[in-house]
Amino acid sequence: MINDRPTQLRVNLDALLNNYRKLNALNNKKIGLAIVKADSYGLGSKVIADYLYKNGVRHFATATLEEAIELKDVIKDSMVLVLGVTNPQNVKYAVENNVSLTCPSKEWLEEALVQSQQIEGKLKIHVKIDTGMGRIGTSDLEELKEIDNLLDSEKLDFEGIFSHYSNADGDDDNYDNYQTENFENSLNVFTHKPKYIHIENSAGTVKYSDREDHYNLSRIGIALYGCYPSGNIEKLDKVQLEPVASLISKVTHVKKFQAGQKLGYGVSYEARQDEYIATVPIGYADGLLRRAQGFKIRVGSEECEIVGRVCMDQLMVRCSENVKVGDDVLFFGEYNGQNVSVDAFAEYQNTISYEIFCCINKRVPRVYYNNKMEL
Repeated sequence: MINDRPTQLRVNLDALLNNYRKLNALNNKKIGLAIVKADSYGLGSKVIADYLYKNGVRHFATATLEEAIELKDVIKDSMVLVLGVTNPQNVKYAVENNVSLTCPSKEWLEEALVQSQQIEGKLKIHVKIDTGMGRIGTSDLEELKEIDNLLDSEKLDFEGIFSHYSNADGDDDNYDNYQTENFENSLNVFTHKPKYIHIENSAGTVKYSDREDHYNLSRIGIALYGCYPSGNIEKLDKVQLEPVASLISKVTHVKKFQAGQKLGYGVSYEARQDEYIATVPIGYADGLLRRAQGFKIRVGSEECEIVGRVCMDQLMVRCSENVKVGDDVLFFGEYNGQNVSVDAFAEYQNTISYEIFCCINKRVPRVYYNNKMEL
């Protein structure tokens, strides 16, 4: 059957791997950990993790244990760290699948140890230090000492200790330095030494690539997918990222409007003069939000403004008489020699590229390319 909705999210796997290698090469003393949480920011974690694994990547991170287990059949012998809080009653599934869990507190670790007594094997943990993000983890030095004491258990594998910069994409280092100092103070509490110490996210990976420290893992998230965490990081000019995702579609309908004719829900647009309106099959049910109204996308070789309110399944753009049914439409990314920055698309909607990617609904097919060939 012919596809009635030619809307798709194209994922360039070559660009993905190039970005990983570029970021990993910034500091050869650290291993790049690929963040594939939230279905790889909506781009499809199963395909992405499998591709990275086949190209030598052995360190990954997810948000949940469920996400990690779903990937273990394609990245069997890799380290997979769950960054969120896992119910201690699920410890057995982590051990059975060789998944590393985040330890956010002494209470969590105590309960995890109770559960561990009933199973064979060791639980791999990364202790989370709250250095100023305020999300999960502990900053209390006495509590950290108690956690250190619990690490004597033969049921535990103290694989890592980490924190998370909350302002590394900012325009100064002040809060980063504050967090780094807190992290170092916390590390000094531990008598047990982990295999991995990490605090850098994408922004920190780029920003502090020249820093001399004893950290040996860097978590590569949004930069892996071709986006700079902020303009501040891009301006450092330390790495040239390649766009990975492109949201495309085609024109399905074109009609001429008379000056003064209105269109769309709430009749929020009125033709300023005799003009042409093209319809594209994508809407907010696909994750293209109503606040995109007014943004200029590429239709064929033209720059066309989204007019009227974005509908659930379709939207309209103002175009010239040259636009025809079947013409290519590019919302963001690169396609057929055209380019629309996802950061510009996000900024127009007062958000960030992370949210733009994650919002693209599953109704939009993900199409993967390697060596310019569709997989």
